[in-house]
Amino acid sequence: MGQLTEGTDYEVMGVNRGDVYNEIVIRTLNTVDAADYIEVDLTKYGISATGLMGVRGWKHTTDDSVAVAENPDTIVSGDTLTLTVPGGTNDDPRFYIIKGFAVPNPAASL
Repeated sequence: MGQLTEGTDYEVMGVNRGDVYNEIVIRTLNTVDAADYIEVDLTKYGISATGLMGVRGWKHTTDDSVAVAENPDTIVSGDTLTLTVPGGTNDDPRFYIIKGFAVPNPAASL
C-alpha cells in the first residue's frame, strides 16, 4: 500500500468546469496495486469540500483493453478526497471520474 504521486503514478487528464458542478478525470499507470491510494485536494479543482457528488472508477484487465467498472474506496476529510484502489488485481491502469458542486456550493445560496 502506497500513496500515488501525480506526474509519477497518475495524471489528471482533464478538468471540466461548469456553472453548477465540476468534473476531474484521473488516469493511473499500469503499476498501480490494490490498496494504493490517491489524495485529491477538491478545492484545487473547484469542487466544494461539502459538495462531492460522486466517484466512478474503471480498470483495464489487460493493458489498453476494455475497461471494466471498479469503484475505489473513498474518504473525505476536510478538502481532501482519498481514493483507495480496492482489493483485487495489481498492475492494472485505472481511471476515475470525480464530480462535485462548484465552489461555492450553489445550494448554499438558495
